[in-house]
Amino acid sequence: MTIALDHLVLGVRDIERTIREFRAAGFDVVDGGRQDGGSTVTALVTCRDQTYIELVSFGSPTLGRAARLLARTPGWQPLMNRRTAVERRIGDVLGRAEGLIGLVLRVDDLDARVADLRDRGFAVDEPTEVSHTTPSGDQVRWRIAAADDPTLPMLIADTTPTELRVPRDSPVGIDRVTVVTDDLDRTANGLEVLLGEPDSAGMWRLGNTTIRLDSGKIDVALPRMRARLDCAPLPPIGWVLGLSTSADEASPAAAQRLSQALQLRTVSFENPADRDEGELARLGQHLETSFPLVHSTLKCEVFGHSRLYTWPGTDPSRIAALFLAHMDVVPVGDPDAWTHPAFSGVVDDEFIWGRGAIDDKSRVLALLEAVEAQLAEGFTPQGTLLFAFGHDEEVGGDNGAATISAHLAASGIRPELVLDEGGVVTRGVVDGVERPVATIMLGEKGFVTVRLSVHDIGGHSSMPPKRTAVGIVARAVDRLQENPMPLRVTPLVLDMVQRLTPFFSEPRRSLLGVADRLTPILARIMSDRPQTEALVRTTTAPTVIRGGVSANVLPQHAEALVNFRILQGDSVADVLAHCEHVVADDRVSFELEPGMLAEPSPLTSSESPAFTLVAKTARSVVPGIAITTGLVPGATDARHYDDIADARLNFAPIVLDTADLERIHGNDERISLLNYGRLIAFNRRLVAQL
Repeated sequence: MTIALDHLVLGVRDIERTIREFRAAGFDVVDGGRQDGGSTVTALVTCRDQTYIELVSFGSPTLGRAARLLARTPGWQPLMNRRTAVERRIGDVLGRAEGLIGLVLRVDDLDARVADLRDRGFAVDEPTEVSHTTPSGDQVRWRIAAADDPTLPMLIADTTPTELRVPRDSPVGIDRVTVVTDDLDRTANGLEVLLGEPDSAGMWRLGNTTIRLDSGKIDVALPRMRARLDCAPLPPIGWVLGLSTSADEASPAAAQRLSQALQLRTVSFENPADRDEGELARLGQHLETSFPLVHSTLKCEVFGHSRLYTWPGTDPSRIAALFLAHMDVVPVGDPDAWTHPAFSGVVDDEFIWGRGAIDDKSRVLALLEAVEAQLAEGFTPQGTLLFAFGHDEEVGGDNGAATISAHLAASGIRPELVLDEGGVVTRGVVDGVERPVATIMLGEKGFVTVRLSVHDIGGHSSMPPKRTAVGIVARAVDRLQENPMPLRVTPLVLDMVQRLTPFFSEPRRSLLGVADRLTPILARIMSDRPQTEALVRTTTAPTVIRGGVSANVLPQHAEALVNFRILQGDSVADVLAHCEHVVADDRVSFELEPGMLAEPSPLTSSESPAFTLVAKTARSVVPGIAITTGLVPGATDARHYDDIADARLNFAPIVLDTADLERIHGNDERISLLNYGRLIAFNRRLVAQL
């Protein structure tokens, strides 16, 4: 029995606009017509090897809007469950999101393939007879079947000649298809039934196309597939729909340089004595070897293991920008939970894996890749550019960024812009916004940890007082959690909402349009999710509680640590006063925990030239995004430079979904070759405009 890649199914909102964009980019798109008796319309993007990409959309904008509204109601899924697996798969994505819906394989014995899948335990619908009238009037017929498992390919067998259904060849190739699954073993089992055993890299070759699996959470708001095409360039809408090209990815050489950096264990620990100084030194050597033009042209000053590079511009009176990144990483946690060892720096067909791949070695290397390339082309910036790479950001930056900042202040150097990590482009994270959202952070919250302590006389546990020291501390912690600092909608939140409002559908768009008059309601809604609650209040997080020495001994001492991330308008002093007022117990003492402590940063205006420039450059690298503002809830090195910068922003144009965000400081941290390519391109374009 033979099997071949037939086509990819791409669900789109506006098929006419999508066709125009593909044709403008040089793709051959033919009218696919309408299935007989169907409610969808199609167009075919021709590819080589008798393959194509089928654009599928509802027959009219009105029908599409109605279906998307219905998809958000409880009655949608029971309705879809009464339809075939193929109809469910297409209808679910068209009703909820744009993007790749399915991978379709062409087989010569459909019934036998269905039987094979059923024998392996997969539920597969009976093949469906489909007829289609082409725009030229020919009637085309085929049979199609799909398993209930949406991660498995759909299967198609032609009744009429394949040549009638498949458009003529074009130079476009489908190079790779990645299927996201929440059960790798199950999906791999199904693919093995159809395609046999994978190769040594865990992938299947089907003609000139590689099929690979990726582990991830299933989100109904996001398609489960992505594909890399062998062509250039893609239309702007292409990447939003889950398509990419190898031309957009980081080069193999750049990927290897990042891989080598990820193999160095530059871990920051709370105890500085635990840090491997040799690994940090080797990372510095790797940077010098990898970027010879940078190190022969730019001035490089070393502060401990941190580095400050100066690239003089043609206008010596301007310090145009200071780019920040850090070379240290957080500890790994459970090494056995990683797909690839955390410090192996594995580069596969799609990703570069390792601790620091996103946070934050990729930004260090991407900046140097950009500068090296610009120097090779003989470019000199207009304003002087600075690049500061800290070595201890993950534990506060006191010996890295703080030292460099003090040096710049003493030298009278004041950059027009400081740009650091923090904001990214997210997909499926902002509820109700289908478009990817780029959040450019205008500043960051403050940070303080308060220690609550209780001392008691102790004694034997057989004669306890009404409350022991542990009980007193526990009640104090409970009071702080039950009585957080008040909700407050700041101008930044209103700016963020205003920028996102056009991308919501009705009636939410109209409601958000008057958000400035509904701030109590807005604050309450945002407080329902941890990710948004951080924007409307100073947050309270008890993190440590301890006390006592034995089960039968009353504790003489108990304490707790409570971490607060301080919203603009509050202060460290306000947090302490809040603790004392809410706990209202003279037996509990409060003091600031030594270590990281910072007041909320000043906020850069979203109307500033710096914001406009970063937003414009982001759109050039990641077309079609919605741009909004935000606030870094954590702590970055940028806070050490607030006093010497005219503007400060936190952003990188990498596209992440919820599962990707959980990998930062978690297991299986990685960056895609596509995102790393975007990061390098963004820095090159930004440098060229400064």
